[in-house]
Amino acid sequence: FKERPSLRDDPFWLELSPEKENVANQMGEVFLQLFTIARVCGIDLCTSILKKVELNGRKYPVELCKGKSGKYTSYSKHTGITTTEGQSTINSPTKSSSNDMEDTTTVEGITFMIRNFAMERLWNRFHTPRNIALALLGELGELAELFQWKGDEGGIDLLSEEELDKIGQEIADVSIYLLRLADVSHVQLGDVAVQLLDARS
Repeated sequence: FKERPSLRDDPFWLELSPEKENVANQMGEVFLQLFTIARVCGIDLCTSILKKVELNGRKYPVELCKGKSGKYTSYSKHTGITTTEGQSTINSPTKSSSNDMEDTTTVEGITFMIRNFAMERLWNRFHTPRNIALALLGELGELAELFQWKGDEGGIDLLSEEELDKIGQEIADVSIYLLRLADVSHVQLGDVAVQLLDARS
């Protein structure tokens, strides 16, 4: 297995340039905004990501989806997880890691866990920056849909536990794709985010 796409990738992602730095900074800004949305909603972003990775592991069993790019519903008869059943993470344990080498308390550690998840399923060939960016946008639309028609009045305290779980999952989905996009694009997302925060101080 390769840890990242081949070094024969498009040179744009491998070489330092003002353009790549701009893309990296934009990724960093999105990452910081995801933390802000999570905080405003009273959601622990790290916990949500870990729970979502655990759910995704059940939705995409390695033995069924290795090398395939199908949707999780293709495996529903084996997993029992459908569009309406088995989706909640409310009572899910926080996935720490099954691998002692993974530190799930850092951006780098979670990135490594997501990379391993993709590698185990032989998904690297599908994970180009373009494909990941489009998947991220799809998840961002699903997150926005949860707030659509809620109005500008009212607060997070009016949301049910189920609604907050759905919001946490969608924030996690966007975050997972952002971390994967940064990984396949050779961007150290944690470092970029810290630099952006330092520049604001």
